Amino acid sequence: MLDFGAVSIEWGTLIFQLIFFLLPLILAIVSIFKVTNQSKVRQHAIEALEKRVEALEQELRSKKP
Repeated sequence: MLDFGAVSIEWGTLIFQLIFFLLPLILAIVSIFKVTNQSKVRQHAIEALEKRVEALEQELRSKKP
């Protein structure tokens, strides 16, 4: 138990409050990181596809007589 003079908090209540208030914050942070990571992966995939399309277009241009 934590004793603050007129106010005391038991450990069970303190742990419950920490979990209850920090869990949504942790979930929000994790979801933000997940979304940003997915967007980076998608951007990388788009860039790779654009390079491939450009290479194929150059190949088509070079084969035309």
